[in-house]
Amino acid sequence: MDGLEHLLSIAKTDTGGGHRCAMFLLSLWNGYEFPADMQELLYVDDAIFGEMIEVLRYLHANNLQLDSLVSQSEIDPILAMWGDVLRQPEQ
Repeated sequence: MDGLEHLLSIAKTDTGGGHRCAMFLLSLWNGYEFPADMQELLYVDDAIFGEMIEVLRYLHANNLQLDSLVSQSEIDPILAMWGDVLRQPEQ
């Protein structure tokens, strides 16, 4: 899925878009540990937003979780870059 590959590559960058793509992907990976602020997704450009919707639609239509499309080794660089920033603080 091209949109997913693009989101994964953006999420590895130290930019506002990278932060938002990482938040989206990590929330799909483990929403309890990495909750997404949905309002933040309103600030990505149209193409990225379309890719996010494409991923959500695909996962929903096929009753899949993100980990069925993305391996641990693919998510690890995003966790390394953004995990501490996006992780839900322990209550």
